[in-house]
Amino acid sequence: MLRSMSSEIYEGVKQQIVESMKSRDTATRDFSRVVKAEFDRKGDGRPLEDTDAVKILKSLRLTAEENKNQFEIDYLDKYLPKELSEAEIEAWVRANINFAQFKAPMAAIGVVTKALGPAAPGDKVRKVIEKVVNGG
Repeated sequence: MLRSMSSEIYEGVKQQIVESMKSRDTATRDFSRVVKAEFDRKGDGRPLEDTDAVKILKSLRLTAEENKNQFEIDYLDKYLPKELSEAEIEAWVRANINFAQFKAPMAAIGVVTKALGPAAPGDKVRKVIEKVVNGG
C-alpha cells in the first residue's frame, strides 16, 4: 500500500482551471487559481506532492468553514482524500506492524502515516496505536 510520490491533486487543480475557463465558470476558475497559487508558493513553482497538497487543502478548508463558504468547501472536498476509519487503520496496523522492532511503540506512528499517506492523519494513527499497544 506504499504510495509513490505523486502530484495528482496539483495536476487536477491545473486541469480544473482549463476546464472552468472553457465552460466560463468564473467562480471555479478563480478559486482554482487561488488553490494553485498556494501550491506554487509551497512548491517553489514545482508540482506539489499530494501529501503537501493535502495539508494546504485542509488549511484552506478550515478557512472556508470559518467563512461558511459552501462553494469552497465542496470544491476542496473533491480533492481531499477520504480518511480511513480508526477500524481500517487498526486492521492495517495489526496486519503490518511488529511493535517488537521499535524501541517505543509510538515510533510506529511515522511508519504507519508514511505507508498510508494522507488518508491516515497522525492524530488518528496515534489513537489506534495506543489502543493496540494497550490491549484494546
